[in-house]
Amino acid sequence: MNPSPDDLAIIEEQAADWLLLLEEQQLSVSNCQHYPIELQDWLAQSDLHREIFQKMQQLWQVSTQLDSDYVAQQLGQLPATNDINKRAEKRSRLGYFALAAAFFLLSFTVFINVEQPSNKAVTVANNSAAMTNVQNQFFRTTINEHRTITLADNSRVDLGANSQLAVRYSNSSRELTLYQGEALFSVAKDKQRPFIVRHQQSQVEALGTVFNVRANPDSIRVDVLEGIVSLAQQQVIKLSQGQAAQVTQSGTITRSKAQGENLIMDWQQGRLVYQNARLGDVLNDVARYSEIKITLRSQQLSQYTYNGSLFTSEIDSWLHSLDKIYPITVTKQGKEYTLTVN
Repeated sequence: MNPSPDDLAIIEEQAADWLLLLEEQQLSVSNCQHYPIELQDWLAQSDLHREIFQKMQQLWQVSTQLDSDYVAQQLGQLPATNDINKRAEKRSRLGYFALAAAFFLLSFTVFINVEQPSNKAVTVANNSAAMTNVQNQFFRTTINEHRTITLADNSRVDLGANSQLAVRYSNSSRELTLYQGEALFSVAKDKQRPFIVRHQQSQVEALGTVFNVRANPDSIRVDVLEGIVSLAQQQVIKLSQGQAAQVTQSGTITRSKAQGENLIMDWQQGRLVYQNARLGDVLNDVARYSEIKITLRSQQLSQYTYNGSLFTSEIDSWLHSLDKIYPITVTKQGKEYTLTVN
């Protein structure tokens, strides 16, 4: 009999707690001979306990790369009653990371940012009967880097600059989470396994199509270049070829014409195009293509509407031109730009 999702969640939580205990007592995770007798008894109870504990160890290794500020930000967005959040506050710095890895990397609910993204995919595989043929992968790009990825089903992902993507494939599902950045998905047809891309509370579903997803801090934008997708947040809308929509966290939907031609997006050719976009979202994209730091002296600036385009190779000149579009002052010191309302 396979364990229920609730049973698995309990075992995963117990495994994470054991790892935290080892860390707090400064015991080696890799040396099982030094494990407390209670942990040895727990591991001996079932193969599933041992398999999940081993999986948590792998996630623990990933957690050593996590950025604490982003962890705090993401955990802070969870409900105040969330038990993980409460327990995390009581743990040491490394224990805090481990909880994040165990409960967020594992479930793909929230992705913890990596300070220096790697070009390699991190795979966590399972061999238990309850988790047959499940493959989890993480893909990351650095600033101004594009990358093409071919997934196990021959779907292709063109990952934009400074982007982070989690992929979870099983016999029954294809689930991806775009935590940051932008990606163009060319989906292989598989009627038995819908292709689902998530960002925050939004979900995009397709069977076989080509669509682009841009993950903004407070919204998601989807452009459909081929086929049909459904975009769900507080309500479900259908988008067909040539259509696009942006949905905010509050559920506001803005429809527009899809960008890109011949199944290629403008960003793949070094050009960022915007229509009725928040300036804050534009600046967020610009930061993925340059080491330049941009400071807004007022949050009012982020709400300005921007229409136009810019080349990623000419970000400096574009920033200098903003004072001709808006009633603002643009100052530069070294690699830092400051935008101030006049």
